[in-house]
Amino acid sequence: MKAGTASQASAAALAVFVAAAACGKQDTDGKAATGVVPGESRAPGAGKTAQPGGKAAPAPQAPARGPEHAVFSLVDNRLGGHLQRGGGLVVPAGSAGFAKYLRFGGSSPAWQMRRSAGGVKFATMKSKVAGIRVPLTEHQVTGSPAIRVRARSGAAQRLGVRVNNRRDSEVTVQLAAGWSTAELAVPPGALVAGENDIVFFAGQPGLDVDWVQVGGEPAGDDATAFHDAATKSLLLPQGGGMAWYVVVPERGLVTGDIDDGACQVAVRLTPEGGEAIQGKLVGRGSAVDLGAAAGKAARLELSAAGCPVARLSGAELRVAGKAPEVARKAAPKHVVLWIMDALRADRVHVINERAVPETPTFDKLLETSTVFTQAYVQGNETKCSHASIWTSLYPINHGMIPPSEHIDTKWVTVDEVAKSAGLFTSGVSGNGYITIKRGFGEKWDKYRNHIHEGGGLRAEDILKKGIESITRPKDPFFLYLGSIDTHVSWRGKQPWLSQYDKKPYSGRFKLEASGVDMGKVSLGKLKVNARDIQRIIALYDSNVSYQDQQLGLLLDKLDEWGIADETMVIVVADHGDELFEAGRVGHGGSVLETLVHVPFVIRFPPLFPAGRVSEGVEVVDIVPTIADALGVEADEHWQGESLIPLAQGVGRGYPRLSMASKYELAHAARMGRWKVYSSGGRSELYDLVDEPEEKTDRAADKPMALRLVSDALWLLRANNAAWRKSRWGNPANVTAAFAADMGE
Repeated sequence: MKAGTASQASAAALAVFVAAAACGKQDTDGKAATGVVPGESRAPGAGKTAQPGGKAAPAPQAPARGPEHAVFSLVDNRLGGHLQRGGGLVVPAGSAGFAKYLRFGGSSPAWQMRRSAGGVKFATMKSKVAGIRVPLTEHQVTGSPAIRVRARSGAAQRLGVRVNNRRDSEVTVQLAAGWSTAELAVPPGALVAGENDIVFFAGQPGLDVDWVQVGGEPAGDDATAFHDAATKSLLLPQGGGMAWYVVVPERGLVTGDIDDGACQVAVRLTPEGGEAIQGKLVGRGSAVDLGAAAGKAARLELSAAGCPVARLSGAELRVAGKAPEVARKAAPKHVVLWIMDALRADRVHVINERAVPETPTFDKLLETSTVFTQAYVQGNETKCSHASIWTSLYPINHGMIPPSEHIDTKWVTVDEVAKSAGLFTSGVSGNGYITIKRGFGEKWDKYRNHIHEGGGLRAEDILKKGIESITRPKDPFFLYLGSIDTHVSWRGKQPWLSQYDKKPYSGRFKLEASGVDMGKVSLGKLKVNARDIQRIIALYDSNVSYQDQQLGLLLDKLDEWGIADETMVIVVADHGDELFEAGRVGHGGSVLETLVHVPFVIRFPPLFPAGRVSEGVEVVDIVPTIADALGVEADEHWQGESLIPLAQGVGRGYPRLSMASKYELAHAARMGRWKVYSSGGRSELYDLVDEPEEKTDRAADKPMALRLVSDALWLLRANNAAWRKSRWGNPANVTAAFAADMGE
């Protein structure tokens, strides 16, 4: 991977679209609300001034539309919005939303966030140097834009700024003691359309910053107000507004309500590489059709006109159809969790149609199971990832990274959930790290680790002991199986090895690619040629098919026991493996898709309908899902969420973020086709549809997609230790509780 630079994002000619009569705004009870046809014409009453006595002009009501439901609330996601004031970008440093402008590596950010004193919210520079990264439009960098800073200094000192690492952009000003607003005139051309790095240099550490404005006319000292809690509305001052980086849903509309008939809200959607869509929200129930840009990353800006401040409530991205509801049918009597160590998602046909290995059992499961096609592990190796599965915690909290660490007994783990539901608990693992001593459960009725206790390391050996441990299959049980056939050492399995490598081979890896040899290859101490690599990959793929066969035998046994319909079967991996795509082999070395994207299947038709779910999920979601299915109360520390609603359609229709960590030193985040890689403050962007191999950094030519994923990633990273998806939702699409808990 290589770091990218920002590039210009073009604005295109305007086109006005009318909301289709078949699509309509719908309340949660399913009743159709009314709507106004958007466009250049306005409904009666629009544009009237306030009536005598200060009362607002009556708001027009739009004609009725058909049923529709929200997939993304602009009000709830206000901390992901970017304030547009005076034609420039305003960064409210005291807001929790300030996180989306930060970039930092494994250490903490250079800013102390969410501070307040004397009624002012601000962020504090921890040292003399701190930076932000901001997205700017072509309009905002035209001419000679200035950078304005509202700051408080304990004593008079100098404040400097450097833009995009250009020495010729450095400007300094003198700050007075106390609060003051400084203007720094950077040279023309220093700021660019797209992403911009702005670094501040203070004479002394501890400088407090209220806000930063980049470009435009001075916005004033109260430029950071953007939400009215009493009316649950966005505050859009005349000549100003807010912008979000979004993915446009299929047949998507943007809707909103304005009670003041004198106010209008202009909508401008600029899709990446496409023509702009414009329209207006007027009165109550109006909508602008964005469907022409469906599936694209885009910048959505709402700006006010006609009144000093427009209060926009109910601002949402909506799609046609009634909102899905969760059906709570029968609970499973039995649960099987099978973790196939080091199994890559792209080796399973139901996820990747071009996959080489035959996986008929996975293929058959698609007819009765929910297949999550964008599932991420939270670590890129066994200890860290298994710990996230066991505890529903991100690595920043469970800390299961050093070899000497163990899971703290204070965390509620998957075996405890099963035991509290009254299930007999049994586990069999072929991975030497997954032991009771290392904290992987303490509520087991039976537990066996074949590395330490013998019994064979093939999946058939793990499955045999697991089946033998269930002596009363009609009684409720939880069974964990941990197979390691796709984990080095890779030992060839027939008949698949001969199918996947039909050419004669007489080299070192004829029957096995041992862990010792693969370690030497990784260190450059053992050279391999193209033919060797072909053989090694065939060895790996033969084990993919072998484990698939063994999974089929498990399902047969459940049928034989007569409990298949009562058993929830979960199949997932703890990570994948690199197979020389980037010159490496094995795991732990990166956050490439080959390592962090894994297969994830749940079979239990009463709760999990058959089909594929493309929205992002994570392995921290496994324990809350099991608990929800079994009727066990969620633990307050769990950071994942139950996937039962998502599987049944609730929360579908808008991409979700999935994040993986490399020992907390590098992170990968994915939304749909777009993936951001972050390390040491650098950001790269990859299009996984056009180029699954992740070779070409697209950050420079796709700045909107970069910002789309980055905004969600950095809201999560800045709040990673506290994030609970069951309360705050997904970082790419948060609930109302997120901003409320942040005091905003």
